[in-house]
Amino acid sequence: MIPTRPRVRLLVVNGCSMTYGDELRDRTRDGWAALLAHRLGVPFVNLGACAGSNHRLVRVTVEQLGRITSERGLRPEDVLFLGMWTSVNRFEVFTGEADPRAGLPDLPDGGWRRIHASYIERHDRLSRTWYRELQSEGGDRSQFLLHRTLFNAWLTQQGYRYGFLWAYDPNPATFAQFPEYDDAPVLTRTIGGDRLPHGGPSLYSVGKAIGDLGPDGHPLELSQRLYTEEHLLPWVTGLLSREAA
Repeated sequence: MIPTRPRVRLLVVNGCSMTYGDELRDRTRDGWAALLAHRLGVPFVNLGACAGSNHRLVRVTVEQLGRITSERGLRPEDVLFLGMWTSVNRFEVFTGEADPRAGLPDLPDGGWRRIHASYIERHDRLSRTWYRELQSEGGDRSQFLLHRTLFNAWLTQQGYRYGFLWAYDPNPATFAQFPEYDDAPVLTRTIGGDRLPHGGPSLYSVGKAIGDLGPDGHPLELSQRLYTEEHLLPWVTGLLSREAA
């Protein structure tokens, strides 16, 4: 049974297109965030964006979560935040100009440009430069783990109730290379944290297992429901129950 004290009054989520709900007929109804909010009986705010990186997840959440909370007359402990980590090789840079390829209609990224491997084929100069001259696997892993540790500390300090999910299955090499980052507070708030370095399940792995992916590789309606009901909801219920104990 989902605990009612202290009661969650708002769900806020952030991540990449797997959180945004790309390729769904109605992302405001059929995405995992909407499905989970319905089961919890609360409204939700989706900060996800297509081609979003873990850098963007952290930056936008730190920029916007306090505003969202205060505008609704809530306290941090009234809010459940869920961040869905995405591929660690994505990035973003500040140019002061709007990103011409992606964005949210109600939340412009304020001059931040998304760096994504698929943008290379679209002749995006910044992405081509990043992946050909600057990006490295070791750097990707260490930056992700640093972001994870600092973000966990920030959310705890602010008093939010929170957890972390996976858009794609985590790369075991990330945690094998830097085991010192596997601190217990982060792992207990990460779905599948007790099964690292493999972790999960991810939303993508659920969709792939049942063959329910769109042309661009995004989980569709059946995958979203299966992931929410069989994996996400039980895990969130347990997370909230432990906090209420």
